[in-house]
Amino acid sequence: GKIFGVSFHALPQSLVPEYGYIPSFLVDTCEYLEEHVHTEGLFRKSGSLVRLKALKSKLDQGENCLSTALPCDVAGLLKQFFRELPEPILPLHLQEGLLKAQQLGNEKKTATVLLSCLMADRTIEALRYFFNFLRTVSLRSNENRMDSSNLAVIFAPNLLHSSENEKMSASTEKK
Repeated sequence: GKIFGVSFHALPQSLVPEYGYIPSFLVDTCEYLEEHVHTEGLFRKSGSLVRLKALKSKLDQGENCLSTALPCDVAGLLKQFFRELPEPILPLHLQEGLLKAQQLGNEKKTATVLLSCLMADRTIEALRYFFNFLRTVSLRSNENRMDSSNLAVIFAPNLLHSSENEKMSASTEKK
């Protein structure tokens, strides 16, 4: 079935030990990118729009085409996947709270965990999986130049998008 622009819960899932059911697309792309984790500028260098479009339509038709794709294209595809979810993976009604929680001192972690309890289990499992993948990328930042703050700048707009596709305000982006 289709992958892009489909509700998160309608996606085909794979069981990942220690995480739960994760969208298969997310597992496939993260596993592929982990093999290319040393690629300099991973997620920052954008892939070719033409190739991205072709990859997208092949994937939507159920073709297994990632293994022959270029790392920057697969990375671009992953960003697009989050951006095109009909509802952002970090639920809109919790975004303000999550941003405020990051301003707290010692209570930051507790507040974030409590807010995450308000998300669907599937969402939390996928986020745990994805953030663990991003951690893996950042641990190799001496090679790929993608430390956690670079990754945050790149992924925030894709994870926190509003469904109206409006640009994120500068103040939100700063947070």
